[in-house]
Amino acid sequence: MASGRICLWLLFMITAQVVGEDTQSMILSLLVDSKFQCANTTCIPFINVFTSNILNCQVACLTQSRCKAATFHRSTSSCEIFDNMLNQNGSILADVDATSMNVISGTRFPSDQMTSTTTSSSTTTTTTVCSLSSQSSWSQNATTIFGSQAGTSGSNLTLLSGPIGMYYDGPNNMLFVADNGNQRILQFSINNSPSVATVIAEGNGIDCNMSQLYRPNGIDFDSSDRLYVADFGCGQVLRFPSNSNSTTSGTLLGVVAQAVLISINQLTNDTYVASTNDNAVYKFVGGSGLPVVAAGGNGAGSALNQLSGPTGVCYDYLYTNSLYVSDNGNYRIMKYPSGSTSSTYGTVVAGGNGAGSGANQLNNPRNIVVDSSGTLYIGDAGNNRIQRWLQNASSGTTLVGGTQGAAPNQLHFPDTAIFDKYNNLLVSDRNNNRMQMFNLTTC
Repeated sequence: MASGRICLWLLFMITAQVVGEDTQSMILSLLVDSKFQCANTTCIPFINVFTSNILNCQVACLTQSRCKAATFHRSTSSCEIFDNMLNQNGSILADVDATSMNVISGTRFPSDQMTSTTTSSSTTTTTTVCSLSSQSSWSQNATTIFGSQAGTSGSNLTLLSGPIGMYYDGPNNMLFVADNGNQRILQFSINNSPSVATVIAEGNGIDCNMSQLYRPNGIDFDSSDRLYVADFGCGQVLRFPSNSNSTTSGTLLGVVAQAVLISINQLTNDTYVASTNDNAVYKFVGGSGLPVVAAGGNGAGSALNQLSGPTGVCYDYLYTNSLYVSDNGNYRIMKYPSGSTSSTYGTVVAGGNGAGSGANQLNNPRNIVVDSSGTLYIGDAGNNRIQRWLQNASSGTTLVGGTQGAAPNQLHFPDTAIFDKYNNLLVSDRNNNRMQMFNLTTC
């Protein structure tokens, strides 16, 4: 039954223009503080995406040709997309955390590039959305968005020393960085870069207590905005409350020898940490308790149930529901199914052809990013490049870098690469002590 709290209907129009095509549009009716809750099982969402705001949820509906309705949940950033919700207003329930929408009219189709405009009675917002593809390309010359353009290290709040892990906050266009050599975690704005950073964890010298770090590597945030830090030098994982600063002490999540990069499943808060020392990836179920082995843990080796000095980990909860591991000593990327353990055999999805700079090789692979098509983006640190590896491909292509140096088109041990909300490529250029942005040029 529709709730009496649903007292306001707003009409939104989304317009999309594909390059070389005519403009397409659709009109949505917006129901504030409401969600779809059908009495039968035939109107469950056919897809669930995670996005930062309702505008992006509307755009997600636009890009799905089957979309007839959607519900956006603010607290979880979940966008449920339905294909059979026409005239189902009797299935609307009150929910102050949700906003729902019905498609009234218009045509929709998947697109590679589009401009979406959302109009209400008081505001009009325009944003550009680009879906990455095998043809996407980036500028070869980067802009230094933080740190020294020349590669000089330092300890003031405009400089870095060996940056490694990163986390990107899309709604606020902020970047968080594990400043390894300065034993601290920094936050800075990309809107006005280069800017002065803020210390959000430690920066109080070297030690292994709860108020100091020793060579922090990986960072991530859970669904409650708590910060997790993989402390390589201390062999432990720390958790800090939301809105922490340099005076905030962390709490010990658990001991992981030579903890490197870290990845959190935002749906469950399962926390994955690569252990170079133990040749394993550990999982803290729900972000607490004792760590259990999620991959490897059978001694150093090249068998499909073994790892050799893993350095990177990515749990892709959005698209493939799989665990990816940078198996550094075997120069390959491994893929494991959800719920994997030490007895699970993985699949080689990139590299595995010895150390080298060939298109089918990797050398000291670090972090991994996965897009909606299952394409991998790999920080190939030993080759000073970022590689794109299409799903089921036998070789990769170089997106940026490839030669060692501090010029705008060069990198020196790029450790982590991620995308911002415009799909510009952000790279922690570790041995150049800087953060680089390669602008997207072609979708």
